[in-house]
Amino acid sequence: MKLLKIDWKGKIGYGDIVSPICYAHSMAQKNCCDVELIFHWPQKKGVKYKDGDPESLDQRTKHLASIAKPIDYHQVKINHKFQSKLKFNHTNYDDSDIFHNFWYANERNTDNSTPYIAMNTTANHKQTLEEYGGKGKTWKDPVGLIKWQGLEQQIAKEWGMPVKYVDYTTPVKDAIDIYKKCFLAIGYHGSTMWLARYMRCPMIIYSGKKATAKSFQWAIVNNKLEIKDLINKNPLELRKRSLDRLGELDVQFEQYLNIPNLHRLRGKGT
Repeated sequence: MKLLKIDWKGKIGYGDIVSPICYAHSMAQKNCCDVELIFHWPQKKGVKYKDGDPESLDQRTKHLASIAKPIDYHQVKINHKFQSKLKFNHTNYDDSDIFHNFWYANERNTDNSTPYIAMNTTANHKQTLEEYGGKGKTWKDPVGLIKWQGLEQQIAKEWGMPVKYVDYTTPVKDAIDIYKKCFLAIGYHGSTMWLARYMRCPMIIYSGKKATAKSFQWAIVNNKLEIKDLINKNPLELRKRSLDRLGELDVQFEQYLNIPNLHRLRGKGT
């Protein structure tokens, strides 16, 4: 196959952007072919989800695609169609393996001389999780703003590290820079945590669903936040634990990439 074409319904979340970019690159490497990923946006070019957003959805997508680790010998071309409404979510999509979207940015997280914690919360969301996706989405943040704020205070007091908040109001280039240099990424399942994943950050995520461990494979995942329990742990050991798991997964990912799956990609909308 000379070209694999993947259609994708454009949506508002970072996971809806990072995941298809990573998937397209994985398919190009896995099947030794060029890939065209087409985002179908229902709105016009340049439309922002919120008027106060630092960039439009397509601008965010273009930047994140530009920093993806490139494929040797093959190309992943990403195009956009505006005012285009797909009746399905994607074509040529095979998520039968957890490594289907395990790809990553060209640069990855490195600890810097002034350690800090990157934290994502729902504080600045235009909609609550329930308003966004119904009660079926409320599991994503089981912590709540009061407890997140309490954690920030304890991190500063006991770990001696400042907290930098990252969310949809953070310009995407700034968000990438924060995650690139953070000591740990802590937060809930969603939003900019997908950028932390893209940058290969060590992660701690609070979530009540098994889907989190599948999406954020090297994250330390807990059902609920017990501030004292977390603060009593050594942050160096937490960082190492997450990154050690990432190293194990990288070996498995290379094995995954060595087995083509074109026979499973039949152009069907799913």
